[in-house]
Amino acid sequence: MTNSTLPTRHDLLPQKTGRGIRFTFEGGPGVHSVAVAGTFNSWVGDAAPLTRVGVSTWQGTVPVRPGRHHYKIVVNGTDWIVDPANPWVSEDAQNNSSFTINEFGDLFVRTGDVSQQTPGDLYRRRTAVTSPQWLAEAVVYQLSVRAFGATFEGVRQRLDYLEQLGVSVIWLMPFHPVGETRRTGQAGDPYAVRDFNAIDAELGDAAALRDLIADIHTRGMRVLMDWTLNRASVDNVLTHTHPEWFTRDAGGRLYYAVPNRDCFAGFDFSSRALRTWLLGAMRDWVTGFDFDGMRFDDSDITPLDFLDEIRAALVAVRPDIGIISQSTDELHHLDFADLTYDGGARDSMLRVARGELGADAIRWQWEESTYTFPRAALRLRWLEEKEQGRAFRHFGHGLHLAAAAVVFTFDGVPHLMMGQEFNEPRWQNWTSLFDDFHLDWNRFDETTFKHYQALIALRRQHAALRQGGVHFVRSGWRDLLVYWRSTPGQRILVAVNLSERACELPAAFASHQMLYERGVNGTTMDPFGCAIAMA
Repeated sequence: MTNSTLPTRHDLLPQKTGRGIRFTFEGGPGVHSVAVAGTFNSWVGDAAPLTRVGVSTWQGTVPVRPGRHHYKIVVNGTDWIVDPANPWVSEDAQNNSSFTINEFGDLFVRTGDVSQQTPGDLYRRRTAVTSPQWLAEAVVYQLSVRAFGATFEGVRQRLDYLEQLGVSVIWLMPFHPVGETRRTGQAGDPYAVRDFNAIDAELGDAAALRDLIADIHTRGMRVLMDWTLNRASVDNVLTHTHPEWFTRDAGGRLYYAVPNRDCFAGFDFSSRALRTWLLGAMRDWVTGFDFDGMRFDDSDITPLDFLDEIRAALVAVRPDIGIISQSTDELHHLDFADLTYDGGARDSMLRVARGELGADAIRWQWEESTYTFPRAALRLRWLEEKEQGRAFRHFGHGLHLAAAAVVFTFDGVPHLMMGQEFNEPRWQNWTSLFDDFHLDWNRFDETTFKHYQALIALRRQHAALRQGGVHFVRSGWRDLLVYWRSTPGQRILVAVNLSERACELPAAFASHQMLYERGVNGTTMDPFGCAIAMA
């Protein structure tokens, strides 16, 4: 994904120096101040000001630790913009500029020159952690207990529905008690945890949670626990028993560095005692409730060495543990995470439908993402996640179904946000959970549900869609995406029309067994249609 089709100005890209990363910005009339804000300084807008070094040139150097970093240029204190010189825009649908610093401190910026023929440094040198097969072949369904079923028992009553849909992993968003101090809304932010060792009594008790997990396992599904990693509510019990474990502002008050998060207190990971306590609490949840894995919130701004400690601690008590990192960080795959986020195709597909890009842009985005990560790195592929709105609003109905066909036939692990599969209309993003939010089950789009159900069933039935390599085919149509998914014993051909115009169905489909189609009429394909066939 790029923010420009213009030639890259390499002299304006972030540069490594002996003191950190040097940022350069070319401003214009009316620019009075410039700063950089990103994951390296908790997105504090004035923490890293640049200095005017020419008539319109601003420059400054910021210490940055290894890992993937997202950032924006802050102009005049109010305008947060992507770096005009940097073509690499993040795959998290939040339109941030990006760069990576590897474990040796070397800087990398994607400028469109990475491919299968010219892979990046990490792909050449490193292989990702070995992931459990159950996660590598999963379809993940994320839900809030309160929103989905009101209680643990309510979720349990809807397991038949999830089983019929076909998902294999259920991700439970935080179910801890929520902080009261500085709470926003009636229910508050579920990621503002007041007690990491407790369960919100309104959702049920420990026995009800164990019953839910046991029922999930009886049905052959797995379950993940969502963990708020680098912060707690400002009134968390630990702020009283261990106030030294938290960050403080210049006045000595508890605070969280990320702006507009007043209900949080940030953890100070320089404390060995804090790390030990958190590792013990995580282990207790995994062993005490039989969780199959954990998903970690905001792991992109958590020290990498602590993330590595987390995996080592959890593998020691559950060797087949599955870990999802809320990041797009290549380095997380070396010793910590099985899955990192990749929503890069989301906006690319929309731009193809608008005529701004051709379908080849999906291939370029996939190649850059694949060949800059360690070999065999798994990506969590999504059209929705908790910080994004509904897919059908983003795409429109037809393109939503086409985009789903891509995500569920690509490599990696597909993800569904609760209600996405039936175009549930009330969900906006995770802030919907700040009040007494429940999915509107009366607004059920059967067409969308059956489409997802069919795609998930195909993925379950055909190993090539779970394990196969991806090989793109030039279709002859600008907006038609065509690719093979192949294992040594099976080949499946996928064609998805990302345009509102009809096109020809590739001739190869005539000699293959059609497994699933939507909008195919003989040798033509309707707008936003798809075809999936086996050779």
